[in-house]
Amino acid sequence: MLKYKIWLQSFFEDSEKKFSKAWVVLVIFTLALLILSIWGLELSGRDSPRVAGIAQEMAVTSDYLIPRLNGENFLEYPSLGYWPIALTLSMSKNPPDFLGFVPIVFLGTGTILITYLIGKQLAGERIGLMAGFILATMSNFISYHRHLRVDPALLFFVTLSLYGFVTGYQASTKRSLFLALFYLAMAGAFLSKGIVGVAIPAATVVVFLISRKDFNAIRKLLLNPAIVFFLLPILLWVGGVWRLEGSGIFEEIIRQSLFRFLSSSADHAKPFYYYFIPALQAPLPWTILLFVLIWYQWRPAPSKEPLPHGSLLWFALVWLLTGLIGLSLASAKRPLYLGPLYPSFALLAALGWDRLRETFPKVKGREFYGLIAIFLIYGGVYLLVITPSEKKESLRPLYRAVSSQWTNGPIYLVNPSETTRGASFFYLGRKIPILNDQDVLSGRFDDRPGTIFLIDSYTSDNPLFPTLQSKGCRLLLQKKYGRTDGLSVYSNGS
Repeated sequence: MLKYKIWLQSFFEDSEKKFSKAWVVLVIFTLALLILSIWGLELSGRDSPRVAGIAQEMAVTSDYLIPRLNGENFLEYPSLGYWPIALTLSMSKNPPDFLGFVPIVFLGTGTILITYLIGKQLAGERIGLMAGFILATMSNFISYHRHLRVDPALLFFVTLSLYGFVTGYQASTKRSLFLALFYLAMAGAFLSKGIVGVAIPAATVVVFLISRKDFNAIRKLLLNPAIVFFLLPILLWVGGVWRLEGSGIFEEIIRQSLFRFLSSSADHAKPFYYYFIPALQAPLPWTILLFVLIWYQWRPAPSKEPLPHGSLLWFALVWLLTGLIGLSLASAKRPLYLGPLYPSFALLAALGWDRLRETFPKVKGREFYGLIAIFLIYGGVYLLVITPSEKKESLRPLYRAVSSQWTNGPIYLVNPSETTRGASFFYLGRKIPILNDQDVLSGRFDDRPGTIFLIDSYTSDNPLFPTLQSKGCRLLLQKKYGRTDGLSVYSNGS
């Protein structure tokens, strides 16, 4: 153990080493931690079944241009954020739930690696490694990569875009190559989650350059030929969907983005100050390092010395504050939406930790043990507590029961939520017809033996239940998930 401690510590200490392989340790650590966090996980909650269904439909139909939910266009976001999940699910005809989470783990690991590269570029390898390990052990970052959403793809591309900018801005050679990366990754962020994917990196870069009074750099960025790497992927996607569906689909995505930003009636609409507490919770357990950094950097001092790692400090601070103000101005707010700011939290926390370890040299010898302890704690909590708890809300047992009762009769979804529509396509592998209450009450459906109804209701006072029972249907299974959501399965089969 002592030998490995000395080896890992040497990576932190030797920031001048040109060909250090410490990033390999970081990648292995992150992969192991994220895989442990999803081990045995099944679809639960509201978001994961919906996204799994959209991705599975892409895999089954081989249509990767337009997201569809149980056969209907789902236009909240463009399609790129679903691709990693869809490509992985296409590897199996009946994919297990776990397979859908695997690409999310790799996206998270990629984000960690890019955060390390940003820290290394602006402040040296040691700070980059600290930022990587801090980000990997932020509880919100792990939770962020335990659900099927497009947000991990957004975070990956936003971080990659800003890495392209900081490297290109500082580079004396190959500047155009890194600026091309900046634009291409920003296009990827847009194609993952719409306008927010452009707003966060673009606003961060513009505010950073204005703060440095480098207006010429802003002009050069806008006129740089590399901007074609931003425009071309978006135009290719727009052209493809325009040819298949007309202009309405693209207009709908823009409308959805603007509606979420401007409308007070948008889902998850919250007041401006909503993020005050979530922003302090996001870096846990490392929030205290932000206050340490504030104290060390801005405390009264007898002499005015240049701030150590000032470039990284200022860039990460601009990234954090610009994104936080922009997200606070938007109408729709969820703690989840702070995800694109996680790397900036980690970079600032790394600077705070660096000041602590310089002030108290004894902490340097305990970093290795600290990482091992955190790894074991997180691994144990997710494997033994959180995942088993979430598995109780898994929808797989319900659809296993449906499949076992499925003979020759049709299956219907009655008033299905997005969660039910997604889960149905993921587990049953095909589009399921939809009925409303009146269809059931009036008998407007194919009432053959073996007909199955999946009803988005868990309460006993639902008027549909007596109607179905009068038609000879029996309750097969009820499943509650979340606080108020649930599914009831009825069948008239024997």
